[in-house]
Amino acid sequence: MNDVYPVALNLAGKSCLVVGGGEIAGGKIDALLRSGALVTLVSPTVRPSIRDLATEGRIRLLNRPYQQSDLDGCFLVVAATDDRSANAKVAGDARAAGVLVNAVDDPPNCDFYAMALVRRGDLQVAISTNGLSPAFARWMRERLDGALPNEYGDLLALLSEVRQELRAHGPIPPYERWRAAIDDDLLGEVRCGAIELARTRLVQRLAGLGPSPAAGFGRAAATLSPTGLVSLVGAGPGDPGLITRAGLERLRAAEVVAHDRLVDRRLLAEAAIGAEIICVGKAPRQAGWSQAAINELLVERARAGKRVVRLKGGDPFVFGHGGDELAALVAAGVPVELIPGVSSAIAAPAAAGIPVTQRGLSSTLTIVTGHEDPGKPNQSVDWSWLARAPGTIVVLMGLDRIEAIAARLVAGGMDGTTPAAAISAGTLPEQQSVVTNLAGLGEAVGDAGLRSPALIVIGEVVRFPERLKRLKQLADTESRSRTYEESHYA
Repeated sequence: MNDVYPVALNLAGKSCLVVGGGEIAGGKIDALLRSGALVTLVSPTVRPSIRDLATEGRIRLLNRPYQQSDLDGCFLVVAATDDRSANAKVAGDARAAGVLVNAVDDPPNCDFYAMALVRRGDLQVAISTNGLSPAFARWMRERLDGALPNEYGDLLALLSEVRQELRAHGPIPPYERWRAAIDDDLLGEVRCGAIELARTRLVQRLAGLGPSPAAGFGRAAATLSPTGLVSLVGAGPGDPGLITRAGLERLRAAEVVAHDRLVDRRLLAEAAIGAEIICVGKAPRQAGWSQAAINELLVERARAGKRVVRLKGGDPFVFGHGGDELAALVAAGVPVELIPGVSSAIAAPAAAGIPVTQRGLSSTLTIVTGHEDPGKPNQSVDWSWLARAPGTIVVLMGLDRIEAIAARLVAGGMDGTTPAAAISAGTLPEQQSVVTNLAGLGEAVGDAGLRSPALIVIGEVVRFPERLKRLKQLADTESRSRTYEESHYA
C-alpha cells in the first residue's frame, strides 16, 4: 500500500456533503463545521442532535435517501452510512464527478482519510494509520493529548505575532535561529503567563543569533531591558507530593528559588540544574532574613530578568507573609503571580484523620496564629471571643505557647474537656499526634515530646477518628459473624 500524502484542507466556505445520519456522521459534521465548511447532510433518518443543528441553521438537512445529484457543486463528500454497499455507491458517483470522497472504514473507497487530531489552539497534530486502524489512531491521539503541554497553543500565537513583526522590518530569520530560540525556557515563560517577557527574550535571541539579524530588530533588541517574573508559590503542608501541578511547573522553570526553612529537600531537588537556591527561612528566636531583605532579594533578581520562585510552606496567604511580598513587588513594578498551595491548617488534620468540618460536628472553621503572645495586653488574637465561637479552631505556630493558649480559652469560657489534638510534622513520614482535651493538651504534648512544626486542633471534630474506629470495629464484628454463620451452616 502506498503512503498517503498528508495535507491540511482549507474548507472555509466550501460545500461538503455528508451521507448518513448516525453517530459517525455526527462526528464528521462537527469536524467539518469546525473547519468552516458549508455542510449538507442527506439521510432518511437522523439523530436528534443532527436535527438540532439543522434547526439552528448550522447545516442544511435533506431528510431523504441519497441521490447522485446531491454531489453537484460539492468539494468533498463523506459516506457515513452503516451500509457498506451504499457507501461504495456514493464513492463511485463521487469519483466519476471528480469530487473527493471518504467512505468511512472502507480504505479502497477513500481518496482521503480523516486524521485523528490533537489541538492546542491553532496547533494541530494529525495522526494517520493509512486507514488501517482508526482505533489505533484514536488511542495515539489520547496518549499525545495527555503529553503535549496546553501552552503550546499560546507559544504558537506568540511565535506568529513575532514572525509578523519581523516580516514588517525585513527578511525573516532562517530556521536555525528559530530552532535555537524556541526552547523549554521560552515555553516556561509562556506557561507562567509572562508573555511580554517571553516576547522580549524571543526577539533578542532572533536578533542576536547569526550574522544577519532582521533589519531594525538588532537595534531594538539592544535597548530592551527585560524584567523577570516572581511566582509566589505555595509548597504545601510538607509532603512534596502535595504541591500543585502549577507550582511544580513554576519550580522546574525557575532560575532562582527563594525558599522557607521547612520546605522539603526532595521538593527543592525538582528545581532545574543550575538554578540559584537560596534559603530565606526564619527560625524561632534566631537571627535570619528580615522580611525587608527577602523583598529586596525578590525585586533585585526579577529586575535582573530572572524567573524567580518564592517557595513558601503551605499557602502564601495563610500566615505566610505572601501579602507583604506581593505588595512590595507590585510597588516595585515587578511582574508577580500567586500560585496557591495546600494549607497545613487543612491538610495536617486530614492526614491525622480529622476533618476540620463535619456534618453534625462542625460547620465553621477558624484559623488563628499562635505566634502572638497570649499574655500581651493588646494581642491581635481575641482568645476570649474564640472561646465562645462555634465550630473548629485550628491554631498554627502555637506549640510553644500551648499552655498559655489553653488557659486563655478556658478563662474565656471554653470547657476544659473540649476535645483537642496537636499534630507535628503533618503529612510527613515522621508525623506524630496526641489527642486529649483542652485542659490536658499542654501536658500531653510535653509527655509525647512533640516538636515544631506543629498545629493545634480544638473542637468536636477531634473525636471523628474515634468514631471511625468504632464503626470499623462494628463492621469487623458483623463480618466475623457472617463468616461464622456461613461456615456453620455450610
